[in-house]
Amino acid sequence: MDRHQIAEEVLAAVGGRENVTANDICMTRLRILTEDPSRVNTEQLSAARGVLGFVKRGENGIEVVFGPGKVEAVHEALVELTGIEADEEIFDGVSGGGASPLHVHITANPLRDAARAQSAVDDAEDDDPAPETSVEDLVSMLDDMDAAAHDETAEIAEAEADDDEDEDEGTSAPAARVLVINGPNINMLGIREPDIYGHDSYQAMLRTCHEASREAGFAGCTCFQSNHEGDLIDAIQDAYGTYAGIIINPGAYTHTSIAILDAAKAVGLPMIEVHISNVDEREEFRQVSYIRAACFETIMGLGVEGYRKAMFDMAAHLGL
Repeated sequence: MDRHQIAEEVLAAVGGRENVTANDICMTRLRILTEDPSRVNTEQLSAARGVLGFVKRGENGIEVVFGPGKVEAVHEALVELTGIEADEEIFDGVSGGGASPLHVHITANPLRDAARAQSAVDDAEDDDPAPETSVEDLVSMLDDMDAAAHDETAEIAEAEADDDEDEDEGTSAPAARVLVINGPNINMLGIREPDIYGHDSYQAMLRTCHEASREAGFAGCTCFQSNHEGDLIDAIQDAYGTYAGIIINPGAYTHTSIAILDAAKAVGLPMIEVHISNVDEREEFRQVSYIRAACFETIMGLGVEGYRKAMFDMAAHLGL
């Protein structure tokens, strides 16, 4: 995922940088206030990569729905492109009411269409344009996650804004930024096998990373999570020239993905491998780590606090 390209597509769809007056994030949603709402091209917005849907808020507000783990990176790129910092307070009065129906982007299925063309029989299932119910259910689930995690995400956004303000004011904040990459099922922390992975939520892990990055001396921290191997590879490649180091927990891909290892070797950035559980004491297949060959340190068995240790160890390695 190229966060800058996605942010540029969203910006173009909402009328360009000059039409954006404020922005913020709430879990899976990118919030945008526009100067002139008539300039928003909803068809173009729906077609932007990674966008699951959108909902209008009030007269000038729009919320763009992304999958878990993607919105943070896109929002950071949007801030860089517009120069406008996140502002949660300005959205309090906007998001409280006047919401339009949720518009969901349905992706066409070319395999189904080809099968239709070859068949003369009109099957009831084939007549359905797309599995709308399943997508609506997905977005409904994301909305439920919004409400549950709003307060914790707001704290993180506020902390990032404070970091950026310090940098703009000419303080001694260094330029080094760190990228935290998490693989499959890490977004289910607190729910997934708590006897193994603990009771800390994914949002608690995000908060730990952002707090530790500031304490360790980094100018900023971006957290990215995906359940898809290609997304993790894209995130590693996109880090080249932008981040000073990577802290990575590839999840189950630790034990299977040579492609992620190759991407890490290609960019050559300092990297630390983190695992919440002690994988060396678990099943035999989990004791194999491909990514370890590209890392200067492995931290495991410390739960969410392993990310904090990784942040300070990365800072020490970089001489911050």
